[in-house]
Amino acid sequence: MKKTFTIRNITSAAVLTALSIISTIIFKLIPMGDLVFLRFSLTPSIIMFTSLVLGPFYGAVVGIVSDFIPAMVAATGTYNFFITIVYGILGVLPWIFEKITSKFRSSLKPPFAVFIAMGVILAGLAAMLFFTDFIGGTVFQEGNTLVIKFIVLGIMVAVGAACCVSVTLTNRRFQRDVLEYSDIPSPNETALIALICEALVMTVLKSLAFYLFYLIFVDNYSPALQFFFMMILLGLPANVTISAISVYWMLVFDHKQLHLRLENSKKDE
Repeated sequence: MKKTFTIRNITSAAVLTALSIISTIIFKLIPMGDLVFLRFSLTPSIIMFTSLVLGPFYGAVVGIVSDFIPAMVAATGTYNFFITIVYGILGVLPWIFEKITSKFRSSLKPPFAVFIAMGVILAGLAAMLFFTDFIGGTVFQEGNTLVIKFIVLGIMVAVGAACCVSVTLTNRRFQRDVLEYSDIPSPNETALIALICEALVMTVLKSLAFYLFYLIFVDNYSPALQFFFMMILLGLPANVTISAISVYWMLVFDHKQLHLRLENSKKDE
């Protein structure tokens, strides 16, 4: 039985790795204009799901491979191994955070933690837009910068609000069927884990990875750390929304498939 379980984990990890590689390549080839370091992708969601379901080892492997192989076969520049390390870390932390949040799972029934965290992110974006010269001096060179700032902030607030509403509605459905899904994290818990991972790993650590790479290996181009941080921060509300929703529904799908396999195995016996 243990051998079968191990083979199933390896097979699942292989499938998830293939999906993450395809996702990385597809989204990597989408042009982002002046926002060259900004990315929207399902890859972090797949990595987080792997970590939560299969554990930190498989999560780290899927994370590392999902960046390394696309960097080799669909290169858009010099390979940055710091980014691969970041994706490896992303494969470990969700499992750790889930162990922590499971201790106070009942306290996460109201989505206040997600609301507060999203509010902090949006406040940070507002401060970046109106108290720095990032827009109007670093990224956008033409047009009415004040109008652009309000448009960008409005889009980010709308996306953040959509995330909070989606998580709240999904959590209400979860609470109605809590006995059926008691062995998986709630939508609120999943959203909080995704939010922390996106903010800490895919924004802070990824910014640092870009900064170190250009500082060490690129002589004629070395922007300040805040340049990378601010550019990646622009995509944080959207990426949190993608991860918070998709990771939870992947967990639900996996839960249903697992119970279906168990029922079929009982019938075979």
